[in-house]
Amino acid sequence: MKKPLISLKNYEKMMNKVQVKTLPEALQKGHWFFIEAKSFYYSEPTIRETIDMYLEHLNAYLSREEPLQDEISVLEIEFIKRFLDMHRTVQTKEKLKTYIFDLHTAISKKQITRNSPVANEILLIQKKLIHLHNDQLFQSLIKIVINRKWLRRLRKIIKTNLSGVPNDLGLGSIDNPITIASKRASGLFSPMNMQSHLDNTKTFNLNGDLGVLLGDIERFELAITIEGDQGGGKTRFTYQLADAFADIGHEVAIFSLEIGSKSDLITRMKEEYLQPKNQNHIFITDQLPDGYKTISNATKDFDVIIIDSWNKTGLPSQDFDRLRKQHPNTIFIVIFQRTTQKTIRGGTAPLFDAGINIEIIKADDTFKNNYAITTKNRYGITGVKYNIFTKNIIEVF
Repeated sequence: MKKPLISLKNYEKMMNKVQVKTLPEALQKGHWFFIEAKSFYYSEPTIRETIDMYLEHLNAYLSREEPLQDEISVLEIEFIKRFLDMHRTVQTKEKLKTYIFDLHTAISKKQITRNSPVANEILLIQKKLIHLHNDQLFQSLIKIVINRKWLRRLRKIIKTNLSGVPNDLGLGSIDNPITIASKRASGLFSPMNMQSHLDNTKTFNLNGDLGVLLGDIERFELAITIEGDQGGGKTRFTYQLADAFADIGHEVAIFSLEIGSKSDLITRMKEEYLQPKNQNHIFITDQLPDGYKTISNATKDFDVIIIDSWNKTGLPSQDFDRLRKQHPNTIFIVIFQRTTQKTIRGGTAPLFDAGINIEIIKADDTFKNNYAITTKNRYGITGVKYNIFTKNIIEVF
């Protein structure tokens, strides 16, 4: 017997039998849009059209004999289709960056996993685009050409799995934005309404006052520099950051190159600043046996890498930006030592490359009034003061 269709009138009753969290992301978005906008169904033609489309796709999905998420997810098909749409087009570096970040977000949220039948294809797409983005340092426009064999394989995946798969229901187009934008200034510009449908998933906050200090940060190519007065509490502050990132589920590595990892000071800072529940997510070493390669290899296992301090690595300041570009999914938090003229050793280039610059101010010898202040922040307000001793925001201006 054929199942009754879900409609505007029986929606609540029928959806009681459906676990919304198990639906593909596009349909989950459609569900919450329906809940918020259903009262405008008869008065707003655009909303009516969107809801009708959502119900059509929802019914098509639920009527499938085999659940889509047990095969290839809607989101995976979207990413493969977006990549195929790049074939033989000229892309801006910003457009590639947006795609790479969207893909990373889906992977980090486990919307795409290694158990997927197309996991290898997805990871290869990510790898190729990251290399292409980073290798073309001085090119603002990049031509994308997919080799014939791979092109056929990806098209076969789309053709086999596209039947019955909804797009994102008009809540954000998955059509190739470059095709439209290329009509204007050879692809240099893209219309604002074609920006990524995953924009609202790009940013996140740390808990508590550190979240206020840093603002709505995004993971892609995020680097934070920390500099300041000697004895101000730079290392102590990074331990607070390590705890905050671990508190939201990140794995953290600390290269403690200034202080030996077996030092009693490290033990005291662990006990004072790292919550017991987070300590098994934070790892430490005082060794850097292969220099840049050691840090680079650590990005495979850790979400956040803290370096205390850069000057002890023996690496040129240019390698700071190289790390950020080659490993865009890893967050780097790096302490830089100052010269007697109060400029960072090795050159100021890292201050321009980083998304957030934090200065540690030694207010007096008691340590109780020392604070961190954001002198540059692409994600929040500059001038926010954070007391390192009390772990509280003390002033915003």
